[in-house]
Amino acid sequence: MANMLNIKKDEEQTPHAMGVDAVPSKTAPAPTADVDSDFMTAEKRGHNARKKRKSIWKDSRSYWKRLLISACLWLAVSFTFLFFGPIEITAGSSDSVPFTIWQITPLMAGAAAIVFVIGAFLLPLLRGRVFNYTVCVLFAGLAGGYIQGNFLNGQLGALTGDAVDWSGQTKKMLLNLLVWTCILLVPFVIHFFSRKVWRRVVTFLSAALIVMQTTALVSLYTGAAREAGPETKGWFLSEDGLYTYSSQKNTLLFLLDRLDYDYMEQVMATDPDFFDRLDGFTSYTNAISEHARTMPAANYMLTGSEEAFMIPKKEFFTKSWENEGHNALRAMHEAGYEVSVFSDIKNIFGDGAAAKEYVSNITTANDKMNKPMLYKNLLTLSAYRYTPLAMKPFFWCYTDEVANSAFIESKRYEIDEAKYAAGFRETTSLTKAAGCFKFYHFMGPHAPYSLQEDGTRSAGGTSLVAQTKGSFQILFDLFDRMKELGIYEDTAIVITADHGDPVYDTEPVQKATRIGLFYKPPGAADEPLVWSEAPVSLKNIPATLLKSMNLDYEAYGRPLDEIGEREEITRTFYKSVVHDGKEKELYIYEINGHAADFNHWVIKEKKEIKYPFY
Repeated sequence: MANMLNIKKDEEQTPHAMGVDAVPSKTAPAPTADVDSDFMTAEKRGHNARKKRKSIWKDSRSYWKRLLISACLWLAVSFTFLFFGPIEITAGSSDSVPFTIWQITPLMAGAAAIVFVIGAFLLPLLRGRVFNYTVCVLFAGLAGGYIQGNFLNGQLGALTGDAVDWSGQTKKMLLNLLVWTCILLVPFVIHFFSRKVWRRVVTFLSAALIVMQTTALVSLYTGAAREAGPETKGWFLSEDGLYTYSSQKNTLLFLLDRLDYDYMEQVMATDPDFFDRLDGFTSYTNAISEHARTMPAANYMLTGSEEAFMIPKKEFFTKSWENEGHNALRAMHEAGYEVSVFSDIKNIFGDGAAAKEYVSNITTANDKMNKPMLYKNLLTLSAYRYTPLAMKPFFWCYTDEVANSAFIESKRYEIDEAKYAAGFRETTSLTKAAGCFKFYHFMGPHAPYSLQEDGTRSAGGTSLVAQTKGSFQILFDLFDRMKELGIYEDTAIVITADHGDPVYDTEPVQKATRIGLFYKPPGAADEPLVWSEAPVSLKNIPATLLKSMNLDYEAYGRPLDEIGEREEITRTFYKSVVHDGKEKELYIYEINGHAADFNHWVIKEKKEIKYPFY
């Protein structure tokens, strides 16, 4: 009975007995089997994932075999972007920067070597496909940068400070990015089809780039040796004598870079009486420069040499100072004048070795290079060259800023009048010199615009009108100080430009181009500004300077104040045209009549440039 009761009791506990459909007791273990199955599936997935990760990381090659690939690639990357790029850029900008490829070679070689060692030995720590894919990306960057820098940059123009209209290049940027995308995919596609071929392509092309660029380096160093050589003394124009004047006789020439007459008219449109503070001056409204660039225009206004583009640049700078046996600065020096020239020496004298005989502020003092800034600026320039078009706005810079930050506590003169504005106002003093001639190169209305109307710099940028006014305000302050010292009236002063608005480097002259030109002869003061339409040019400057000193000037041409108001004079203008970053063509214009009328500008001749300045 007990057993029967027990059985009955068990039956009463079954789902069936409770009126619920139930699974027979023999199927009860099924849930456990499902749990085990899910567990096994998860374990299998984990195992597959681990196997996949292992296959991505698995590598039958030793560290040293991967190192061979890595070394070839990193050598090409560091050599191209950190060494060859900065060296080639410096060589191509020798007219704009105060350092040479000889000076930066150890710096950039050291940087390239450090990056090469770190990259070459760290990359092989990656294994398998992770290593391969990383190599693909690096190699694509190397190939893309090389192609971009040598074939895809197009007509970006020189870094002259002029703003670039990046917004107008959207289509070019998109097309450029498409090219880069294709370049990026190529090594991955090769890797997919054949890892053996992929390895050979990476190592062989990396080595080939090094060989090709090394060959180009030989040419660069050979050319640099011909120009100056590693033993060059490094002549430069210092700030010595910047604020001192003779108590007896002074002649001053202020070059305001790119002082186009149209810019002056924009100033007068906002302030009609702005230039009236130039008492004793004559403003020439029909004046031209003979050239469209600082080099050779700055040299021309002191020498009158017509041989630019006709002979090699180095030879030109030597011969220009013996133009038909005449040298205006030497003549001043021999007459007892202290001659000071404040500019970049390359604009006026080339290497300047010969001019040390008669220019008082030429020196060879050893400046301490600002290595951090030099690294930063050179790598920025390299990135500007090699990165895709869409990235270039982030690396845009102005070569004058690169030049001005190259040395620490340097006495080199900088083309930045704002830096010296306070000195002109407060520390200008007199010396016992029998006479002084001073040539000042100011930035003037040259872009980028950062000068405010009061003559101070603004970090946020200003405008063409503000910068022009600011540059003249510094002159007004200096002239006020000269009046306090009692030397203004007897001082001869020329204010002019090296050239006007160049408009387009890649085209002939696009419009009539006049320059601002003011002249105050000695003895003139407290007289209203006079306006003249006499057909003058920079060709008249050497004779004007010498006449102001009572020296023989007839061999140098005619001075400004001897040109008749309505004279018929044929003037000449030389316009170089740039293709692929080099001056290739020279357009020679004759101007008969008022230079403001473009109909008076006639092309006399067009010739190939064999000896470019840029």
